[in-house]
Amino acid sequence: MSNPSFISFSGVSKSYDGANYVVDDLNLDVRKGEFLSLLGPSGSGKTTTLMMLAGFESPTQGEIRLDGRRLDDKPPHQRDIGMVFQNYALFPHLTIAENVAFPLSVRHVSRADQKARVKRALEMIELPHLANRRPAQLSGGQQQRVALARALVFEPSVVLMDEPLGALDKRLRETMQYEIMRLHRELSLTIVYVTHDQAEALTMSDRVAVFSDGRIQQAATPTELYENASNAFVANFVGENNGLRGRVMTVQHNWATLALSDGSIIRGRCEQGLSEGDEAMLALRPERAHIPSAEGTQADAQSNVVRARVQELVYCGDHHRVHLTLGSRDSLVAKVPNTHRHALPSAADTIEVAWRHDDCKILAASVPRSAPVVPTPASPSPSIISAAAAGAN
Repeated sequence: MSNPSFISFSGVSKSYDGANYVVDDLNLDVRKGEFLSLLGPSGSGKTTTLMMLAGFESPTQGEIRLDGRRLDDKPPHQRDIGMVFQNYALFPHLTIAENVAFPLSVRHVSRADQKARVKRALEMIELPHLANRRPAQLSGGQQQRVALARALVFEPSVVLMDEPLGALDKRLRETMQYEIMRLHRELSLTIVYVTHDQAEALTMSDRVAVFSDGRIQQAATPTELYENASNAFVANFVGENNGLRGRVMTVQHNWATLALSDGSIIRGRCEQGLSEGDEAMLALRPERAHIPSAEGTQADAQSNVVRARVQELVYCGDHHRVHLTLGSRDSLVAKVPNTHRHALPSAADTIEVAWRHDDCKILAASVPRSAPVVPTPASPSPSIISAAAAGAN
């Protein structure tokens, strides 16, 4: 059975000016072999958290442990951690094989063993035929594969990735996502991955920690985050959300009713701690909102039904996006799959929109305060990154 706390952050905080905290009282465990993504907007603390784990930043408070051993008092080269950066950080004057061999050479691995390991690493990323080229002769995706191979060649305990696919185009980005997922699965890697891309985090991760204002708002599986957001920030940041505002009318166990601005009363699952009279937000995914007239169906007894005015229809290939308004201010988007042969509504039509009670959640309307403005640490130079990620002595 795997250790549930292979990596552990305990009460970790980081301040650059002594007043504002970019990471505030972080408590987080990562299991051995887990793919954990740190997701959040710029300034939320996710990259600083990764840098503290790598050793490029030191915690102001708290401690970090790897497999039970204190890490926060060790320099980067003593942490047995591989790292992949967005800018690749490859040595331009070395061949691909020499770049991949670098972590082994600084560890004084024999030349014969280096050659064998580099060969395996390049085969793993399917680039053995490019061993003698220089980085400038490779595409961005190929360079990122080489950076990944270099991070894995010395078999580190953990691999850290700081937005490694941010510079790639959409098609190549998706290809590399599956490549990283394959390597994670086949090598049983422990990966901590920083991204601001929600789709990337949901696609690749075993678990996602959503950051805002230096704190984790929710850490859960992708399914749990998307289907059962713990607060309004997570619901709005992860995926697309119809955040309809209203006032709580009744609360009973894990269910509540909400009065919307147009007078509609809807029912849904609710966040703990809500009380009658509270201002709240209805979290509803667009694909869960149905237009019965467009689908040739009728809303059942377990559905909320509201009347809305069609503002615009947008053709998106596999679905239509129907933009609607409720009353004078609230907007709503519904996705109609492009499998139905029934007539879509027209702009200015007033129609019924329905969704099941258990397909929505009522959350407190408040969201975390804005993240403090703090200095952004400069990225280490490529040579420092390469040496530290390599585990140089």
